[in-house]
Amino acid sequence: MYWYVLFVKSGKERKVEQYLRKELNADISIPFIPLQEILFKKAGSVKKEIRPLFPGYVFVESMLPGRDFLEEIKYLINRSSDIISLLKYSDTEIAMRESERQRLLSLCNNNYCIEASYGIIEGDKILIFDGPLKGMESLVKKINRHRREALIEIEIMGDVRLVTVALEVVRKVSDNENNVRCRTT
Repeated sequence: MYWYVLFVKSGKERKVEQYLRKELNADISIPFIPLQEILFKKAGSVKKEIRPLFPGYVFVESMLPGRDFLEEIKYLINRSSDIISLLKYSDTEIAMRESERQRLLSLCNNNYCIEASYGIIEGDKILIFDGPLKGMESLVKKINRHRREALIEIEIMGDVRLVTVALEVVRKVSDNENNVRCRTT
């Protein structure tokens, strides 16, 4: 399978996805929008919301290699005022690289959605014990505990992008607490 990325007008992702679902052969190519779960507090309880992971982009999973996919999609791009362009590395390298595709797949569930992760902070380190970021703490560049989110680095089509994903820090353990706990146990 190959993944291709279309740059679309922001806010038109769903419209483009539906247009492509109607026009493309579903046995060969399936458009999708990578999503993310957002956590926020409202009226005293934590709520969840689903939003696009990459606003302004629609992905297409296809069995067609680069040139064949380009032939199929070229006409559809020209017919839609909401599709700006097909992202590519070069004129000959159009499909997303396998390493980038696998990294994104490892974070997403079956609906191409990155769900919330849960962790604790010990000193200056984050330890994620549940969710897609478990074992991938090195991706986390910044944490905002108040907003329940983490900034992670993901490479897409050769560009490193900073993406915000849901991370609930359930507890923060200071170095002093750690030392006391170690001495008493």
